[in-house]
Parts: sequence; structure tokens; C-alpha cells
Amino acid sequence: MKNNRLDDLIKCNIEISSPALGDASFDSILLVVPAPGKAGSNAKSRAKSKVAGKTLEKTTAIVSADDLLDYGFTVEDTAYKAATVAFSQSPSPDMLYVCVRQQAGADTGTDEEKNGAGEKETGGGESAASGGVMEPGATGYEDIRTTLARAEAEASFYGFHLTDFRSPAEVSAAVEWAEANEKLFCFEYFDYNSCPVTNFSYYRSFALYSAGTAGQEELSNGNRYAALAWMAKCFGYDPGTETWHLKELATVVPTALGMTEKLELAGKHINTFLRYAGANCTIGGYTLAGEWIDVIRFRDWLKAEIQIRVFNILKTNRKVPYTDGGIALIEGAIESTLKEGQGIGGIAQTGYNSDGEALLGYQVHVPLAGELTEAERKSRKLVGCRFTVRLAGAIHLVELSGFLTF
Repeated sequence: MKNNRLDDLIKCNIEISSPALGDASFDSILLVVPAPGKAGSNAKSRAKSKVAGKTLEKTTAIVSADDLLDYGFTVEDTAYKAATVAFSQSPSPDMLYVCVRQQAGADTGTDEEKNGAGEKETGGGESAASGGVMEPGATGYEDIRTTLARAEAEASFYGFHLTDFRSPAEVSAAVEWAEANEKLFCFEYFDYNSCPVTNFSYYRSFALYSAGTAGQEELSNGNRYAALAWMAKCFGYDPGTETWHLKELATVVPTALGMTEKLELAGKHINTFLRYAGANCTIGGYTLAGEWIDVIRFRDWLKAEIQIRVFNILKTNRKVPYTDGGIALIEGAIESTLKEGQGIGGIAQTGYNSDGEALLGYQVHVPLAGELTEAERKSRKLVGCRFTVRLAGAIHLVELSGFLTF
């Protein structure tokens, strides 16, 4: 005998509340490159590069340097060389984003005409055939900030590198854009007396002086893209778990510097790649303003995690009441993030001073509902939530003293 539906007696509706996923990424890198054949290749290699028939019309992800060959690049293009350096690091990126910087009026004319125009406008730097970067002043291109804004609209990246465009004006514009858009920008330079920036008050850009060794006939690809190599390696570590100091970089040759030069560069917060105890390693880890790169990256991660966890409290609950219980839900989201940050090593563990007093790694304070005014509660905006964090930091230098006795 057929049963009647229980819906007739017991009405049951079950909602599914899916949490939101944060779209912030702290390990993704963007390469801003010229179109195939604009630099680092000759006419013969360009002709060979057209077999694939694909173009980079939008910011595109690649998982190896060879992926660029499908888009008309050749092994002689600087984009290919830079990607090869990035993927050579250990740990290496899972993928890179690539964005072609468009030329002014790039929507008109044939590919051959655009490529020819690009060759003429490479002047002022090393020849394209030699694989040199366009330095300084690659003319005829859109503003670098326009390129970066377009890339941001098309892909989620955190760090970026200008593969070919190294004039002081272009680097300075990129530094300003990174600061305004909460990204990390890296650049390298090779002339000791010609750092492309003069304003060192920026917290989201870092420089690596990578001139190589004295007497080196030609700068290696690794040194040309040493800052990119550094970013690619350190982005392989979770935020809060790393320091950027004393990192070995594949394909990069250490720079020979005297003590005066080392002190002068360190005083300007310019990072270097030197040889100590038979190991080639990065020295520093500063942004231009003197803050540690890992601190900026961990702070960005902490902000993004707190935001998405608090948002999910508001989204997954039908209502978060403006009561002590509701406020406690917000407090729990903040505290869970800080606890995770402590677990991965970004936030210090609880310690003690010489008087035995506890030094907490973090503290969270939220108001009681009764402490807030009627107008504040009516606004449905929770104010007065605060937290303090004691960073774990990292040890970079050690001073020792000792005694020998008989």
C-alpha cells in the first residue's frame, strides 16, 4: 500500500548556507611583457613563432615557460627568459600570469606593422637581437599603470615584475601603483650609481642590486631577473612562515661588493645577492622604506583572512543579533585567524619577561552590547573591535662573545 507523504503532516525545509571563498592570493605573480618580437628576438625567430596562431589578448596563466611558445613568443624573447628564471627556483611557482603591454594605437595595423614599430621604438637601450631589456624609455606604449589596471581586472595577482620596462619613469609609476593597490612590486638594477628610484618612502616595492661579478662578460639571465627569481622563490612559502634573508637563487650569480658598497646599499634598503661560506644568498629582505617584505606580506594575509572570516559569520547565519552572543561570533572569527597566524609562525607565542609576566602573542577586545549607544545599535554597525599582535619576527644577525681560559 502506498504511503502518504510526510510533508502533509511535517513540513521541513532545509537551507544550505555556503561560506564565501576569499579571492585574495599571496603567491601569484604577474609578468608585464612586450608582445612577441618587440624585444629580445629577431625577424627570423618572429617568423617561426607564428605557427601556433594564438595571441595573448588577455592576462593569461602559464605553468611553464614553454607555454609562451604557443602564443608567438620564442626562446629568444625576454618574456621566455624571465619565465624560465622564475620557474627554475625551488620552491617554484605553480603558475605565472603574463600580460602584454599594449602599444599606443595597438588596435590598428597588422602584426607585422606593429612589430616593426616596436623595433624602432626600442632605442635607448641594448639591441633587441641581443636579448637586452628596453632601458631606458620604451616609447609608444600605453602608461604602465593602465597595463597593470587591466591585468588586475583580468586576474588575481599579488606580486608583479616589469620584464622589459626599466626606465626611472616606468619603475616609479609601478612603485606608486603597487602602493595604492596593495600589491608587491620587485625590480632589479645593474648600474651601481643608477638606481631607478629616488623616493624610498614606499612599503610595497623592493629592489635587488644584481650586477654579478667583476669581469663578467655578459650579465646572465638569472641576474637580469634576479628580483623576479627572489619573489618566485619566497612566494612558495606561506605568509608568516618565511624570511626573505639568506635565500639561495638558482641561475643567479653573486655580486662582488666591497664593504663600503655593502654598507651604502644597506643604508638605502637595497637588497643584494652575495656569497658567504660557499653559499650564494640574498642579503636583506627590505622594502624601499626599510620594512621587512615578509611583514608586509603577512599583514596582507592577516587582513584578508580576518575580512573573509567575519564576512562568513554574517553570511552563513540567518541573522547575527546585536547582542553579546552575536558580538562573540565576530570575536571568535578574529581570534581564530590570529590563532592560525600564531600557529604558522607569523605571530609570537606567549612569552614571559624577567618579572614572570606573560607577554601574549595577541589580544582581542570587543565591546559589550550594553556599552554601545542606542544610535550605534540602531545603525547595525559594530564598532570598537580591536586586536593587538606581537610579531614573531626573524633572526638575521647574531652577535657572540666568549672567553678562553686555561
